[in-house]
Amino acid sequence: MRETLRPEFHQAPDGARIATYTWAPAAGGVRAVVQIAHGAAEHARRYDRFARHLAEHGYLVVASDHRGHGATADSTGGRGVVGEEAWRAVVADLKDIGDAVRAAHPGVPLVLLGHSMGSMLARDHAQEYGADLAGLILSGTFRTLPGAEVQGALDRLDAEIAERGRTALSDFVPDLFASFNDPYEHRTGYEWLSRDEAEVDAYAADPDCGFPFSAGLCRDWVAAARKVNDPRALARTPRDLPIHIAVGEQDPCHAGMILVHEMLEDYRYLGTRDLTWKAYPGARHEILNETNREEVQDDLLAWLEERF
Repeated sequence: MRETLRPEFHQAPDGARIATYTWAPAAGGVRAVVQIAHGAAEHARRYDRFARHLAEHGYLVVASDHRGHGATADSTGGRGVVGEEAWRAVVADLKDIGDAVRAAHPGVPLVLLGHSMGSMLARDHAQEYGADLAGLILSGTFRTLPGAEVQGALDRLDAEIAERGRTALSDFVPDLFASFNDPYEHRTGYEWLSRDEAEVDAYAADPDCGFPFSAGLCRDWVAAARKVNDPRALARTPRDLPIHIAVGEQDPCHAGMILVHEMLEDYRYLGTRDLTWKAYPGARHEILNETNREEVQDDLLAWLEERF
């Protein structure tokens, strides 16, 4: 990661300053814009290596720190803290930033890439604003937890909010991350992210990673997970939107690929005309930070080049 990477700030209508990073091709025209939505308890700068790879091949890449994350956190209440309607506000931020990039590059297609929680944000965005997109890439993604588990999480978080308030930090995210690490030998607690120990150590040492969320943000996230999988919401995804799903086969988030195959069935039932996917043997959650990351980068680049 380059130390010189600095954000510009997008001013949201409610006054939040959304830290936004851009990687542009060194020369020539822009083949397409790739907008990245990062995952929970991380930040956009972690995608620097992949963004530079795409920029070297003619793609303009833009990524922003979500509310409560990275350099955006200072204007939204602090790390892991976001106000009312947190999820909808982040989706709106992605929409506004994407619109600004499209306005600056008229006629250039826009592809949205979301990782983990960002993949849920990307799916929500595609349901609400899919006509603006030329492609959707979902990394480290899965359909959702069973309905009873979602309701149980909502009940727990509602109780936390009633007792301590919406902005009180919750143990929900750290507990969730800890459970994901159960299949692996514990060294840092983040072994579930990657087989590459250097990448795991970098995440563990990063103060902008692995932090708890406010109870309100946790609740919005869980409720949104149920929303994006509701058939009525899913039906708003354009059928002609190319969708690619890329996951690590050993990612503990998807219950042994079950929740990935359920998502694929949802999109097949929807009638998605260009639906592709790949699971990488041995890889864990962060495929762009895995030991086979060059393979992953090349595969995603090939997917883009086939369409743009």
